[in-house]
Amino acid sequence: MRPASFLPCLALTALCLAHPVTAADLPAPASLSVSPVSVTLHGADDVQRLLVTGPAKDAAERLIDYTRKGVYETSDAKVATVSSEGLVLPHGNGDAEVRVRHTGQMAVVKVAVRDYEVEPPVSFRNQVVPIFTKLGCNAGGCHGKASGQNGFKLSLLGFDADYDFTAVVKEARGRRIFAAAPTHSLLLLKGSGETAHGGGKRLTRGSVEYDLIHRWIRQGTPRGSDKDRSVVRVECTPKSRVVGRHAEQQILVTAFYSDGSQRDVTREAQFKSNEPNIATVDNDGLVHTDKASGETAVMARYMGNVDVCHVSIPMSEVIPVVKWDAFPRRNYVDELVQAKWKKLKLAPSPVADDTTFLRRAYLDAIGTLPTPAEVREFLDDQDANKRAKWVDRILARNEYADYWAVKWGDLLRNQRRGSKENQRGTFAFHAWIRNAFATNMRYDEFVRNIVAAQGTVDQHPPVIWYRSVRNLTHQTNDTAQLFMGTRINCAQCHHHPYEKWGQDDYYQLQAFFARMGRKAGESQAEPAIYVKPDGGVRNPANNKAMLPRGLDGPLLTISEDEDPRQKLVDWMADPKNPFFARAVANRYWAHFLGRGLVEQVDDMRVTNPPSNPELLDALAKDLLDHKFDLKQLIRSIMVSTTYQLSADPLPENIHDQQNYARAYPKRMPAEVM
Repeated sequence: MRPASFLPCLALTALCLAHPVTAADLPAPASLSVSPVSVTLHGADDVQRLLVTGPAKDAAERLIDYTRKGVYETSDAKVATVSSEGLVLPHGNGDAEVRVRHTGQMAVVKVAVRDYEVEPPVSFRNQVVPIFTKLGCNAGGCHGKASGQNGFKLSLLGFDADYDFTAVVKEARGRRIFAAAPTHSLLLLKGSGETAHGGGKRLTRGSVEYDLIHRWIRQGTPRGSDKDRSVVRVECTPKSRVVGRHAEQQILVTAFYSDGSQRDVTREAQFKSNEPNIATVDNDGLVHTDKASGETAVMARYMGNVDVCHVSIPMSEVIPVVKWDAFPRRNYVDELVQAKWKKLKLAPSPVADDTTFLRRAYLDAIGTLPTPAEVREFLDDQDANKRAKWVDRILARNEYADYWAVKWGDLLRNQRRGSKENQRGTFAFHAWIRNAFATNMRYDEFVRNIVAAQGTVDQHPPVIWYRSVRNLTHQTNDTAQLFMGTRINCAQCHHHPYEKWGQDDYYQLQAFFARMGRKAGESQAEPAIYVKPDGGVRNPANNKAMLPRGLDGPLLTISEDEDPRQKLVDWMADPKNPFFARAVANRYWAHFLGRGLVEQVDDMRVTNPPSNPELLDALAKDLLDHKFDLKQLIRSIMVSTTYQLSADPLPENIHDQQNYARAYPKRMPAEVM
């Protein structure tokens, strides 16, 4: 049963939904601007959505979206018209002007329509497949799942257009297409709901999508060729925007093609908000904000390419400067966090008292509580810098190695699993991990000793990692997820739905482990790891042999007397690597602050950006500058005022969930309990 306090929230939500933003709600603009500034449409299928923005008269530093609040008119409706949503539609060859007005301000866009009478062949890859994706036909819950649906299977999210063409046109004796009467094609009859369809009605007769598929069938279902232009990237406009609460923001998505051309694909793109409780987005790329403040990344995906628009919703319009000036900035962490607060109009909670700080520092850093004598000593210390001094003191204790050995033992799957046979190796690996933290081993060396482990458990205990990570799949997935914060396992079977990684990327990373051999040590539970002179992997999609290559790294040719895994760690630890240092910095930040800058901590991708990218980069730089010294990274976090804030919320930060304006309550680990 919901608590009583939940009922007012429901009422407030209903009230918000009942009062959508209207033109009258928006402040008058000081001026209007339109993107793009000029439009050229090629053929009857081409369209262009406009983005109308302007600075508010009462807050010139804030741009407001007026796209759906403006009044549009065209100088020649025989050339082009504009919908109330700002969509420019062609009607004939020629040139025209589109004017948009709002409360006395006006902007003009030049429009040219060319080749309107030409009907080019419909491209299955570039026009039909995106319709399947937009309508969800090739999603994992429909025909895109491994077994398909009712005998009809498509590639997941349309990543294999050739496979999809065969499935639609040729499979089941071509029963899905009726070229003589396209309207009676099973593909259209089921999609439009005119024939029973388990997925329900997806198409409407007369819609752009329906007419395009109909024309493709009428043209004889042209397959296209490998020489057809392809999408090389997509780009969101705007890239970022500060939006008020209970407001709207239109996103444009432009596709850039291999032949140098570009096209508005907003209508065909898919959208998703990373934080729906902060902002939602509809199928047309219109972002809606409610009463929550914070930030979200809105993802746009089109034909395997992704981009994001960062949307920020301030807590309030005005925060007294004194709220920020009272916040002591002790290092770069505080500088970068405060810069974000100013952008979002967040005020920090006060600094926690001494006893709260000491308890938090002990539990977070070494997993135990201070003794009564230590508490009294700390409270009696009158040194203004005593907190930083005690951080050093805490990190020098033996419990530091005990605590972090347990944490990393979990991450590295060092478990007996109830087997007495596993006991010796498990204890040996644990002792090695503990010693690594006791001696403050550099993080890059720590990882190298594990990923490139060789020999027996007596010679080198980290070989026990390969007891749990037994095969190439586990080795690839665990290395990417644990040490690079990247979940690449989707790319084993298909292109990653929210990233740029494909099967080649996956198997090139896997190739680093292809020459690793194993044999039984003193027991089957204690593997002996060695390097073979040969061995490789192939991409099962095309049977192509894969050379070792890190994600976005160079292809490597490795001699038979070298261990490819050493080259893998060389690439990971390179200061130019965008994953390695940022991944562990994010993991440690999440441990001490209760939430990662990227959340989840092992899901770092372009469509899940950090809440404060500048801070994550600075933490990674700190780690690199100090030669992967994890204690120094911890110290930088713990001595910051940000870490030491009270958990008590203020009216100016009560809704903050991702910008650290107050301490977030954390669940105590079982081992600490």
